[in-house]
Amino acid sequence: MSPAPDTAGRKSRSRKSRARRSSGDGSPPAAGSPEGSEPAVPVVPRQRGQSRKDYRLQQARLAEEARRKEDARRGVRQRRTPRELLGAAGMMFFSTGGILLMAWTVITTTLPDLEVALGRKGTPGTAHVFSCERIGKGEYDCKAWFVFDDPARDPITVDTVPEAEAGEVFPAALTPEGDRVKPTGARGVWTAVGLLALVPFGLAFVPPILTFGFALERSFIVSLIVGGVVATLSLVVCIVGAVLGSAVL
Repeated sequence: MSPAPDTAGRKSRSRKSRARRSSGDGSPPAAGSPEGSEPAVPVVPRQRGQSRKDYRLQQARLAEEARRKEDARRGVRQRRTPRELLGAAGMMFFSTGGILLMAWTVITTTLPDLEVALGRKGTPGTAHVFSCERIGKGEYDCKAWFVFDDPARDPITVDTVPEAEAGEVFPAALTPEGDRVKPTGARGVWTAVGLLALVPFGLAFVPPILTFGFALERSFIVSLIVGGVVATLSLVVCIVGAVLGSAVL
């Protein structure tokens, strides 16, 4: 008796061969899959008088913009060109450097006034403002008759703060340099605090600048919100300090 044909073995071998052919044919993924989806490039008709080279460059730019939008939608981080990197580095360097320079200038010029207002430096006394002359747009030259708290010292005529008004009398202190008298007490403290509030106001913009320069989108949004809150509060303190510092207290 002849053996029965091995139909099951032939079927299994044919299935394996078909599986090998299907796995090695290198067919591209389906158009609906994430790997095979391509950004839609808008086709702009060629304008009259436009050369083929310009038209191809235009289509290439449109394709690049479409690719970037598609990558941004997928959350793919963009690679910057050397020109973009250089521009971002320059923006971060000059912006951050300017803000830090402003903060340093405000601190170094305002802290001595705060120490005078707190009575830690200077010679205490009372200032009697008798003249304020305008020397320019928004600039005034005010003179005061300064009477020392020490009765052994004679009164002197000296410059005072430009926001003073003729006829004002307020407690003041002669600066260690001896060329100006400045208000002490609450008035002088509020003036110094209002100026120092400019420091956090400027520094609040440093994190958004850095996160924008390094293309950290999520961190940029968070730093922008936090920086906006800090800048708003600092601006309020600055305005309050300017108002209370210019008042006669």
